[in-house]
Amino acid sequence: MRSKRKATKMTIKKLHANKAIILRFISAITCDWPNSSKEVGLFEIRCLGDKKTPKSKRFSLDTIDEAVDFAILMNVKEYNIYMMINPIRMDAKIKASKAATDPDILRAHYSFADADDQAGLTGIIKLSELCEPDIVVTTGTVPHERRHAYWRLSDACTDLELWRSTQFNIATQFATDSRVINPSRIMRVAGTVSYPNTDKQRRGYISELVTMKEKVNGCH
Repeated sequence: MRSKRKATKMTIKKLHANKAIILRFISAITCDWPNSSKEVGLFEIRCLGDKKTPKSKRFSLDTIDEAVDFAILMNVKEYNIYMMINPIRMDAKIKASKAATDPDILRAHYSFADADDQAGLTGIIKLSELCEPDIVVTTGTVPHERRHAYWRLSDACTDLELWRSTQFNIATQFATDSRVINPSRIMRVAGTVSYPNTDKQRRGYISELVTMKEKVNGCH
């Protein structure tokens, strides 16, 4: 007699954004902004997706909760969620849904680097051994680890050409992403799900939750 095998269903756990981590990331990035002697500034959340219309929205520090909700809403729609790390001028003339650009930036509170390949990862680990980063964001682990690192500045840098030069030196000396030097640079938001495009999926990338780790005695 032929034995019948019972079909078993494999449960696939759907990834979801983590509200607490998103809030922690935005709060850490903006923690020094209120100390500015001039204007505090705005931050921008930018949403990008494969074959999707980009969406950008700016928020003040008293609307961080709204920014978190916006990030979660767009992440559910499979947008990748990014934040402009440097503060934007309050009076910047930016069209609705459009993104801020370099002239709109006030100052910088962090130096940061993006390692999206093995050479960059080796470099960022080496730099981290020389100077411990305040924030480490792991943007993915498959097919290989990708990482962002942030070093909090003791004083805000208003000379953005000097800041750009420092960013360039980091990227050059430690083989990290050479594009991460412009003042209006956006970086992936920790606590959101990363959705690789079709090309990356073919190369083995998968959707993953972006995680973060902060240095002890950091902003919080």
